[in-house]
Amino acid sequence: MNFNSLDYFLFLALVLGGFWLAARSAFRFVLLLVASCIFYMAWNPGYLIFVLLSICIDYLAATGMMSSPDLQSRRAWLALSLTTNLGLLGTFKYFNFFSTSVADTLNVFGLHISPPHLDVLLPVGISFYTFESLSYTIDVYRGTLPPARSFSRFACFITFFPHLVAGPIVRAADFLPQLDKTPRLNAKDVGEGMFLIATGLIKKVIFADYLAVNLIDRVFDDPSAYSSAEVMVGLYAYTLQIFCDFSGYTDVARGSGMLFGLQLPENFDRPYLAKSPAEFWRRWHMTLSTWLRDYLYFPLGGSKVPPARAYFNLFLTVALVGLWHGAAWTFVLYGVIHGSAMVVHRFFHRRSKRSEFSVDPAALTVLKIFGTLHFVVLSRIFFRASSFENAKEVMRQLTEGSTDVFHITGSVWALLLFGYFAHFTPKGLFEGIRQGFVRLPAPAQGAVLAGVAGALMLVATENVVPYIYFQF
Repeated sequence: MNFNSLDYFLFLALVLGGFWLAARSAFRFVLLLVASCIFYMAWNPGYLIFVLLSICIDYLAATGMMSSPDLQSRRAWLALSLTTNLGLLGTFKYFNFFSTSVADTLNVFGLHISPPHLDVLLPVGISFYTFESLSYTIDVYRGTLPPARSFSRFACFITFFPHLVAGPIVRAADFLPQLDKTPRLNAKDVGEGMFLIATGLIKKVIFADYLAVNLIDRVFDDPSAYSSAEVMVGLYAYTLQIFCDFSGYTDVARGSGMLFGLQLPENFDRPYLAKSPAEFWRRWHMTLSTWLRDYLYFPLGGSKVPPARAYFNLFLTVALVGLWHGAAWTFVLYGVIHGSAMVVHRFFHRRSKRSEFSVDPAALTVLKIFGTLHFVVLSRIFFRASSFENAKEVMRQLTEGSTDVFHITGSVWALLLFGYFAHFTPKGLFEGIRQGFVRLPAPAQGAVLAGVAGALMLVATENVVPYIYFQF
């Protein structure tokens, strides 16, 4: 059930109606849980069992930790949670990758084996809900979060359908306290929620999907058919597509949550305005970056260790971002590239002895943004390419030197220019538009939303373009 489908909004309307009728009773948790399970089953009914297994194990583990008299018992409960969650994630997402990689390595040394292969689909959203569930048990283990007041509340936290399959990665410490309060809805939340849903759909349907169908997919399917200039424009387009696709879905998720009186975290802060790789990861997929910081980087020692170890901690944390995105060596290389860039940036930054937040001259700021943006654009060749051979073809064509751009239509140029222009405009301008919409009377808001719906229907591609992050 895609967010950019009529089915989703019919489903959302039905669940909202039932939720607010039961808002003052505990039945609202049962309703949300059942609705979220139905939502997940729309992709693959059988895989719901793995979501429920994680929920049951982690609820049991957190309860066991609180009643355990000693540290050893608490560690045993945490180990059960880690083994279950990471075991499921590793089996479904990485077993075939590591099995094939080991076989290929042995083949190099003359040991030819046939690697075992699991012929299974990757459960949708497993990377998201696994990290969310782990944040709960780890925080309970650390003593920074009390266990959920009931199983239904914890289950609603994990399965709440707006963020279940597409993120953002929600922390139990942020979400569970909201469930403990009697929900209240006001006109401001409704207005902001509808605005987020509308802007998210515009990003996804008008920008991401149109650019994918009319340029990006064609360039990566057959790079040799395009000039160097067209391939470069295709990379700019993909950089805009993945932002609009992911942030658009996040906007719809956050807007949907607001209609239930629930707040989901922001996940993007105009990332292409970053002036360094470090700043980019503070602005891009922020819930993943902060999760890895708090549950991997800091436990490894962070930067409060000898310099060589600190650089290793930083490199490993960022490199694992690539592997989180996909079980392929292209993703591993993508993570290694960004991890290396973070290490190099920190090394020279510390040698300069300048504050991370020092104000640069305007020209230097522009240069830093330009350099960081193009580092991101070029590194995403490996993120988008289907294989190393495909990545090589793109890079070979990129350096060929031809400058024709006759394959790029006027509508593609218009979307690219407007998309990047909107991304680089002052944040206050967008906030002004949002506040203006929220202040409109309900009939005027409805008219605006109807206009957006009409535009989406006119521009939407014939076939629904899958959400990019479903594969992760």
